[in-house]
Amino acid sequence: PPLTHPLTMLPQLPSLLSHQTQVCLLIIILSYRTSTLPSNLLTDCDEVYNYYEPLHFVLYGYGLQTWEYATEYALRTYAYLMPAAGVVKAVTVVLQPLVKRSILPAHLLSKPSLFNLVRLFLSWSAGYAEWRFVLSAYHHIDPTVGLLTFLFLTPSAGMFHAAPAFLPSSVALTLTMLSSSLHLSSEYIGAIFYGMLAVVCLGWPFVAVLYIPLGLHSLHASYNNRHAKSSSQRLLATSLTLFIAIFFLAFLSFGVFVVDYVYYEKATIPSLNIFLYNAVGSTPGDEETGTATGDELYGVEPLSYYLKNLALNFNLVAVLSALYPIFKTITYLTQRKKSLSVDLIIVAPLFLWALIVFPRPHKEERFLFPIYHLIAFSAAVLLNDVTSFLRKLKVPSIITKLLLFSAVASTTLISRFRINALSSNYSAPLKLYTKLHDSILLSDCTSSVCVAGEWHRFTSHFFLPLNSRLEFVQSGFKGQLPQHFTEGGSAVTSPQKFNAINQEEVERYVDISSCDYFVDLTLPTSSYESLLKSDERNGQWNMIEYERYLDAERTEGLSRA
Repeated sequence: PPLTHPLTMLPQLPSLLSHQTQVCLLIIILSYRTSTLPSNLLTDCDEVYNYYEPLHFVLYGYGLQTWEYATEYALRTYAYLMPAAGVVKAVTVVLQPLVKRSILPAHLLSKPSLFNLVRLFLSWSAGYAEWRFVLSAYHHIDPTVGLLTFLFLTPSAGMFHAAPAFLPSSVALTLTMLSSSLHLSSEYIGAIFYGMLAVVCLGWPFVAVLYIPLGLHSLHASYNNRHAKSSSQRLLATSLTLFIAIFFLAFLSFGVFVVDYVYYEKATIPSLNIFLYNAVGSTPGDEETGTATGDELYGVEPLSYYLKNLALNFNLVAVLSALYPIFKTITYLTQRKKSLSVDLIIVAPLFLWALIVFPRPHKEERFLFPIYHLIAFSAAVLLNDVTSFLRKLKVPSIITKLLLFSAVASTTLISRFRINALSSNYSAPLKLYTKLHDSILLSDCTSSVCVAGEWHRFTSHFFLPLNSRLEFVQSGFKGQLPQHFTEGGSAVTSPQKFNAINQEEVERYVDISSCDYFVDLTLPTSSYESLLKSDERNGQWNMIEYERYLDAERTEGLSRA
């Protein structure tokens, strides 16, 4: 018999996935998200100091406080922390009796384990949202688009560290995937609810930009409801949708207001405060004179910063996504009957977000998290449209299938290399602080753990036992460091010394002679040895643990990436 190429034997995708197949897909996504957790990283010190430390304060009554949580600024909402705190407390209540009876090991309720529980909760939430989004793309756009979205999104390096991140932008990604999936299914009320949840409860109101196209389309769809027979009925349906949106906004805003009133002990709206700080109060100036405000104080980057991040996190998929608007424009101009496709409505927030975020001087990788699913989706739509066009030109099916296979295989392989590089080169902090936690626990002594230049790689008090605290030793860093929460937390009555211009507060530092442990990075340029020798105790320090960490400055770019 004639030889048949393996690619020609690929089965035709069914138009609808069976319930068993859908469940299997969910299990695959959640299993993958779980399996990558041990090798995942804390890539942003904001995640630690602005979210894990306040969460630690909520759970244990102490932690490190940044200026954003000071009562005079109140830029962060405590409401964002409540779901994670609820999960930790619920699991603790359930498992504690079993641990006391020695049915389960005690380490399941250790602070590092509870830290990993929060990350598992976030990863599974993101995984569930991925699943819903992929299924909606499969059933309401095209089976090939759904499959490609799954293959581009789930194994990507971007989702690898976005899914478990305890950051508003990461949770915004999860909620936007859920909202987009419901929008594709024409379940507009549910889509609006998740949108309002993202805008109101995360303390990051800028995400509202993503919902402008979806919100307008929801109102348009309500007006064109097929059950409405007259103009008055259409207006009534539109008004009802608008009323429900306002109700969600008011209800969620009230809940967030109550939580923040409890913790700040005053009436304040952190979402409004952070919006004014970034959008209105962002006036670049001279930092030394104290006139500079806004996020530019924390660094500015060129446009290439985002382009490099997209190339590292999505490689070929990012290129396909960038080509999407060009292909869609050509398609629209050449088609006889002018109409906007459904996928264009879903992808519109991606380019609206890019137009707003890309030009801003202060850039962070996490600012791109909310559009990660749209990058994968737009690339999938483009590739599907291109292969459909090739089929119309009578190109052999083996060519189109080879194109699809090559795109998926190459992007998956490159993503795997990137994930391996991140894990092997930069996982030392989590490994080391886990060992430090166990070491202090065995000593059963009250301990002071100190950092100097490596303050930004601290993994939170979840990795220090209850009898230990982190302290800062003065180094070359001249910005503002956090201080320990007082008993009153962010309440008005608590004495707090913070500033909004990133000026150094020398009261944050301790003398190294008061430290029991010191964590630092040993590079040729490090000053840790001189710091240790300045100890009044004659510098009697012993190396007890170390982990390998990449010297990025002396490593060639491709090897580092």
